Amino acid sequence: MMNRRIWKNSNRSRSRIKKGEDKLSNLPDELIHRILSFVDAKTAVQTSVLAHRWKHIWISLPFLNFHNSSFDHDFLFQDFVLNFLANRDSDSKIDVLKFECTGDELEENGAPTVDSVVDYVASKDIQNLTIVADYVLESLPRLFASRTLTVLNLSNISTETSIFEFVSLQKLYLVDCKFEIRDVEILDPFRGCPKLSFLLFHSCQFYGKFDTFKIHAPQLTELSISCLRVDDEFDYECVIELFTPKLRYFSYDDPFNLYAFSIQAKLHFLEKLVIDVDSSEVLNAMDNTEGNTLSVKFIELFEAMGSAKFVYLSPDIVKVLSSFPALFMGRLSPFTRVQTFKFIVDVSSSFPLPTNVMAYLLGGSPGFTRYRRQGSYTAKQSG
Repeated sequence: MMNRRIWKNSNRSRSRIKKGEDKLSNLPDELIHRILSFVDAKTAVQTSVLAHRWKHIWISLPFLNFHNSSFDHDFLFQDFVLNFLANRDSDSKIDVLKFECTGDELEENGAPTVDSVVDYVASKDIQNLTIVADYVLESLPRLFASRTLTVLNLSNISTETSIFEFVSLQKLYLVDCKFEIRDVEILDPFRGCPKLSFLLFHSCQFYGKFDTFKIHAPQLTELSISCLRVDDEFDYECVIELFTPKLRYFSYDDPFNLYAFSIQAKLHFLEKLVIDVDSSEVLNAMDNTEGNTLSVKFIELFEAMGSAKFVYLSPDIVKVLSSFPALFMGRLSPFTRVQTFKFIVDVSSSFPLPTNVMAYLLGGSPGFTRYRRQGSYTAKQSG
């Protein structure tokens, strides 16, 4: 009797497994691909044991996510990536590929892995590519042949490529990247991206001699610049030149200073302006020449971006301006249609608000009531 029960239970278990496998096998490819897009490539391969039809589903995945965190050694990760690409269905499309090798530098014997990934996707109709690796990426120009790449995210890479030429690129993220630039008077790295609408670069370093950093992007609507460095330091003589007539959002963040900006096209569509500059060193030293120069930079930038509706500034900006009132006295208020004005501060922060500076900043936006709340200064349209 006992053996019959065991046999019966065993049959039921097999039946449940069979039914479960049948359900998995009956899922459409699009749904399976969608499910596997949330896991890394190693896990996607391991799911091949779940059901018979899943055995080879990984070779046609359109979403590829390679990350070294699930491997004990980088060389194992590199071997896996190369074998994965070699055994993948060459006729299957790739919509999104993410390659992340964080931590130690890539092993010398596996260094070609990143270039192999670039070579592989260069011949595919890829749309979204992310590469995060402490690596000298010499093969970047090979991607220029892509007519479908619309989103590119590069982090921690080094390259001698100084000009991006992507005919279809719409979004570009550059984080902690290093660029070796030949000596040129004007650096214009994005002129080869006619469809670029979003650009972010954070903590990027450009090594070389140039006087002007030009951002020529007629379709650009969002621009974020933070911690830009030339030869490992803040270059006071460098001018950032903007030709971005469709710009709607501009953010600048630096713990040290502000670059001089030259605006080559009116920014009629600008809605949000965020300027976060820590000028504590300038304020503490308050050398008349340096403080004066910084105040002029703020004033000129505000006047060029006066159409912004939502303005967010760091308190140090007001502190610097208040030390040089002669520079803005008699000038028209730069902002003419402000709807929201806030300082970028902690809730508990507290600081004086000079009446003359606030009148200069907001006097051109009539019909506003101004009030201070929770350490921030806010302006909202009344009525």
